[in-house]
Amino acid sequence: MIKILFIRVPSDEMYDEVFTSLQKKVSAECFDEARGFRHKGVAIRRMLGETLVGLALERYWGLLLGNYRIARGKKGKPFIADKENIFFNISHSGDYVVCAVSDREIGVDIEKRAKARMEVAGRFFHKQEVQALKAVSGDELNKLFYDYWSVKESFLKYIGTGLTRPLNSFLVQFSTGGINLYEGEKKLSLYVHPCPVDSGYACYICSECDEEPEMYDVTIQEVMS
Repeated sequence: MIKILFIRVPSDEMYDEVFTSLQKKVSAECFDEARGFRHKGVAIRRMLGETLVGLALERYWGLLLGNYRIARGKKGKPFIADKENIFFNISHSGDYVVCAVSDREIGVDIEKRAKARMEVAGRFFHKQEVQALKAVSGDELNKLFYDYWSVKESFLKYIGTGLTRPLNSFLVQFSTGGINLYEGEKKLSLYVHPCPVDSGYACYICSECDEEPEMYDVTIQEVMS
């Protein structure tokens, strides 16, 4: 089971209304943390992320706010405390917040596409990935760079290390048969799937499930109701 819920961040003029409305959708800890952010956009994204988690937990597991607790691991990865077979991960970039839920461990990442940052690739990507990037140009280069970046982030979020693990310590390979991950010569027994949220974004999930994710476009009106 893999479900992807995504939502477009509201316009600036709606921030105060949305922030107030979402208070009843998130934990007191989330609300207090969001209230402490100076930038309203950051606060709204924090609130929307936990709101999507709550929506998914109610929809797929019948768990209501107050009947679960979100905790964090040693490296900061969030999880549902004292509940088995319930996993989630959150990512945001640009105009979107994305939440992935599954009955197995999962990682999700979304990146807004822009111009490829080859200086970043040269310093941090696997040498074979850098070679693949140098073999293309223009829009194809820009797309491939952010596809690499999003897949890598989804894997690091799956294993719960974040960027404490070097991006060049594993290899991402795109092929007609799918997307594969390698550590040295060893192919990892994981599955990576694209999440077509928006053509202007790269979004991928990494999980133990070989199934296409089900995508749900959540509206701001839905979460405010």
